[in-house]
Amino acid sequence: MATLDSNPSVDRQVAQRNTAILWVTHGGLWFGLICYCWAAWVVSGDFKTNTLGRGQEPGWYVALMRGWEVFALVVTVVILWVFVIRPKLRDGRLSFDGLFVLGCGLMFFQEPWINWTNYQFLYSTTSINFGSWLDHIPGWSSPNAALIPVSLWAGTAYFWLVAIPALAGSRFMGWLTRRNPGISKLRLIALTYLAFCAFDLVLESFITTTNLFSYASVIPQLSLFSGTDHQFPIYETISWAGTYVFLSSVHFFRDDHGRSLPERGIDAFHVGGDRLKTFFRFLAIVGMCQLSILLTYNIPYQLYALHSEMSSVYLKQPWRLGGVCGPNTNFDCPGPGVPIPRRDSTTNRVDQSPSSTGPRR
Repeated sequence: MATLDSNPSVDRQVAQRNTAILWVTHGGLWFGLICYCWAAWVVSGDFKTNTLGRGQEPGWYVALMRGWEVFALVVTVVILWVFVIRPKLRDGRLSFDGLFVLGCGLMFFQEPWINWTNYQFLYSTTSINFGSWLDHIPGWSSPNAALIPVSLWAGTAYFWLVAIPALAGSRFMGWLTRRNPGISKLRLIALTYLAFCAFDLVLESFITTTNLFSYASVIPQLSLFSGTDHQFPIYETISWAGTYVFLSSVHFFRDDHGRSLPERGIDAFHVGGDRLKTFFRFLAIVGMCQLSILLTYNIPYQLYALHSEMSSVYLKQPWRLGGVCGPNTNFDCPGPGVPIPRRDSTTNRVDQSPSSTGPRR
């Protein structure tokens, strides 16, 4: 009996479609988790401003924070207009860059996950904040998570300090490719990674020096300016540059139809119209963006957290600690010999006698 040979082109299209289904499903699960956690946060009563320590910070810091928040809002509006709103009004559909920028913006969901195991990263109660949604994430570990004052400006920053650098990294890759058409993908990614390391060092040196946010708990031996209020862990750059280059690679390595890796095969879906397919593309990109920060940043940081300690300088700045740990709380901040508390812990202090109520880490 004669058999029909399979068509390689058809087989490839089927494989791409099946892979796309996985990417869309993956992104849909992330999008559903984000919507659930933020909705639960708002309706639970945890959605409230943490003001602990406000009024004790220096005047220059308050002025800086207010100016920074205005700057963040203006820049965010401009980016959304340029990449999302204007192309949609002009073409009647969202462009790839628009979907990519929105996907990067939703990475804010994982912004405070650095504190999953232990309190590592300080925002400020001086900033506009509504606490955090962390207690509504299934499996969350560290206590007092609802008090962590996640700055609102940090959410806008995922448009202008994540999406825009990632787009710039993609263009840098294009520039390198034009200069050297035979460059390997590995070398292209490596050179872009090194460029992001330099960029991140400059950027975060400014942010930590001005205390817009702080890496309060670090591994001293692997950090610059350890023990100061602007200490900076070198492994932060190693991890975050990885997130940057991951996103830039997603944007740069697209097929002849301009589709990124997770989108390929979606055009073969025989459901709905263009709007539904655009939504599927959005979900696939969202899933890839969430994967980028999870794999390159948040998972590695849980290992760093096991060996970190908080500088004592932060214990005198309640507008930074936000009542999560330290004096007048039930928990000592991270340090040598300090047990790592869990979400259901009542305290992590070894000495719980009445005489142990003085200032603590």
